[in-house]
Order: sequence, then structure tokens, then C-alpha cells
Amino acid sequence: MNPKPPRSTWPPSTVNTPALRAMGPVAMGLGVQRTSPSPPDVTDLNGKEFRRAVAAITRSVTEDLQDVETADAGAARPLIEAHVQRWARDRLVDETPVGFATQRRLVDAVYDERFELGVLTPYIRDPAVESIDINSCDQVWISYSDGARVRGPAVAASDGDLINMIQMWVLHKSYTAREFSTASPLANAALLPGERDVSGVGVRLSAAMSVTDRPCVSIRCHRLVDVTLDDLTRLGTINRSLRAFLSAAVRARKNIVITGGTSAGKTTLLRALSAEIDPGERLITLETDYELFLHKLPERHGNVVAYQARQANSEGAGAITLHELIPDALRKNPDRIIVGEVRADEIIPMFEAMNTGHPGSMCTIHADGTEEIFNRIVMLWTRGAGGQATPAPVIHLNTGETIDFVVHLRTDRSTNQRFVSEVIEVLPPCDSDLPARNHIYRPAGPAGRALPHVTPQCLDDLVDAGLDPTLLDIHAATWPLPGREGGGR
Repeated sequence: MNPKPPRSTWPPSTVNTPALRAMGPVAMGLGVQRTSPSPPDVTDLNGKEFRRAVAAITRSVTEDLQDVETADAGAARPLIEAHVQRWARDRLVDETPVGFATQRRLVDAVYDERFELGVLTPYIRDPAVESIDINSCDQVWISYSDGARVRGPAVAASDGDLINMIQMWVLHKSYTAREFSTASPLANAALLPGERDVSGVGVRLSAAMSVTDRPCVSIRCHRLVDVTLDDLTRLGTINRSLRAFLSAAVRARKNIVITGGTSAGKTTLLRALSAEIDPGERLITLETDYELFLHKLPERHGNVVAYQARQANSEGAGAITLHELIPDALRKNPDRIIVGEVRADEIIPMFEAMNTGHPGSMCTIHADGTEEIFNRIVMLWTRGAGGQATPAPVIHLNTGETIDFVVHLRTDRSTNQRFVSEVIEVLPPCDSDLPARNHIYRPAGPAGRALPHVTPQCLDDLVDAGLDPTLLDIHAATWPLPGREGGGR
């Protein structure tokens, strides 16, 4: 394995070495500033004791915090301090006193448990962390932007405590409260930023219980929220030629589909493309869970309505899907429709939106290559047709008349860097049932990065939108040497 670069230090007074990182946030004070050692006449708590204390105090303080909103989280601290002091007094009956430094750590840890993400908060604040996979209370894996995956410490004393933590997060930290129980064993949520969260970080959670042998949760950190094509050029996701081409395609109001595998950077690229839209345009975003966060960037997008699908309750009622939301969104006078990810039956209304006065709309679709996107669309279309079979040639014709460009992303496994590997222009079927396509960019650069191949049929539209056609010459489309930046998520 290639040597890894130094990580950002946390806490500031420590050096973040592999050995220290393996100790994890429990050993480093649960995300609070380190304090002087406790006096010899009092005791400190080991990791397991500390977690148990945090869980107990969190349970005791929950009722008092019912009326404390996240927006006024500062009002919670005196209540938490009172409960910590009470817990410390009760402990005096038959155990050694707990020092004031430990009590301060407990206050911060309980605060993080209720208003942040508890023991995971230090990881959320670490810009090098991309995802956290918790397979059970004591099986934790941290993935970093350079591709390293490190075993982390236990995050809870038991699986039951882990379930309680997840329940608190999806109830109090989600944009929309979600249920997590044996009746509703799957939970997916975009989490609200905490009072002390790093600005510009989006956090998405996916949890399961009952249907897995032990409760598990995966958390993804979207570090590049306010991102532009210039940022992605510096990161090596695109080069100068692609930057100019994609910008012109957005300004020319071309319908764009972004494809790629899991964690290939599709959402990040979609955010960057959206940054090219004129600030005066009215945008409607539709997502299963908030990930784009365009509505959180008023200085860049001042006129945005953000839709989020609603999950069914434990009785299976109350769900509102993206398929149902798109027709409603069309009544809100949008200039463009942006769908975070097309996963199922929303493909049909999405195509209708692109074909009925909303050119320049964009979405992402999970696919392993540009040639696979057409069969993927047929599969999604068939799934969303309500049992009514639509012939594949009809779907391909609709695809060719609706989509203008497909942009595909890949990941360089040696560096974990995301990059655009291919761009195709999609046209109506000609010699076969499949849509015709021009391979505008092919994977011919370093590690399969995209280089110009043929001129798009809509070149005049792109030139009118500001594209310098000389940038489509292969000799003007060099890539910088691959770096070790992650390229966004």
C-alpha cells in the first residue's frame, strides 16, 4: 500500500498518528478539548465506563430536554450540567469521586449525544473522514479520503445502546423525524447540522436492525457542499476542457444525466453543475433524503424549493414518493428540475419534466458505464409503469429525445480520486433500437480519464453558450498528474 499523507490533527494539541487514530475519539476525550489530568484523590473513567455514564445521563436528561429545540441548543447545557452533577453525587455513595475535568467531558459528551452525533462527532469534524460504517456497537470502520480504512473503537456499550443512539439521531437530528424500531427496521435520513458542526458538511445516515444479525449504521460525510467546477478542476475530477464543456452544456440548457458507481462523486458533480445555473433561475430539487443542499446556499441559489420524499410509518401508511412529488413540483413554476438520484419509478415523470418546458434539468443514476445507462433506464421505466409493459424501443426513443448528455464518473483505486471518464451525446435511435450516441469524451487519459474524441452535434449551441471549441482538441485537454485528493462525494 502506498504511504498515507499526514491527517489533520485532532484534538489540536495532539499528533494524529495511526496509533493514536486507532485509539479513537473515546481515548481522545470524546471530541472535547483535553484537560489536565485528574487529581490523585479522584478517579477518571475508562472508555467503557465513560460510555455507560454518558448513556445513563443522556437517558435521565431526555425528559428535561423535550422542550429544548436544536436551534436553542445552548439552553440545554445548564440542564445537562445539573444532571451530570447529580450523577456524580449519586456515585459518591459507594464509588470513588469523579473529577471536575471528567465531569466537564461528560457534559460535552452528553451534549454531543443529544445535539450532535455523540462519540462520532470528532469523525464528522475531521475533513479527512468520508464515511463511518458501524456493523455493531463494537465493530466500527472509518474510511478516509485517501482510501484508507481504519478499525475504530466501540461506539456504545451494547447493541441496545447503539439502537438508542440511532433512534435519537433519526428523531432529533433528521430534517424529518424518522422511526427506527422492530416495526420500522430500516431508516435513511439526512441529518441536520449541529451547533458546532463544520460549515458545509452534509451528513447522511442509513441504519438497519432486526433484518440484520446486529444493528448497523453507515454514515456518509459530504464535504463538498458549496462546490464549483473550478473546485473540481483543482481536485482533479475534471480538466480544463471538461470544465468549459460542462459549463457550456448547463448554460445551453442541455438535459444532463450523471452516472457512476457508489461513492463515485455523482452528487458532488451535480452540485458543481448546479453552480453554473444563472442565480435568477427558479430551481426545484427532489430527493429521497436531502444531499444536494442547494436550498442552503442562498447566495448562490436564491430561488429554490427543496422537496424530500416521506417514508411510510410503522403501519405502512403516509409515504410520499418522488414519483408523486415530481408532478407537484411542476406546478411550482420551475425553470429547472434537479433530482438527486433516480432510483425507481420517478424516471417517467422526470422524463416528462425534461420534455415539457424544463430543459436544462439534471439528475444522477447509478450505473457502471455509459453503455449500461440505456438498459438501466428501461429497467427503471418498467418498474415504474405500474405493470403496464412499455416496449423497450419506445423507451429508447423517449430516452434519445430527452437526454442530451451522459457524464460518467469513475474512481482511481490507487488514489481514491474521483474523475470523469466519459461523456456521450445522446440522440434518437437511428440504425438500431438503442439511442444513437456520440462519444464526445472517451477514457484515454491517465488511469482512464476522459479526453475529447468527436465533436458534438449541438456544438453551435455550446459555442453560443460560451464554449471555446479549441478546448475540444485532444492536444488542449491534458490532465494534471493525479493527486491524492478524494475528488468529492
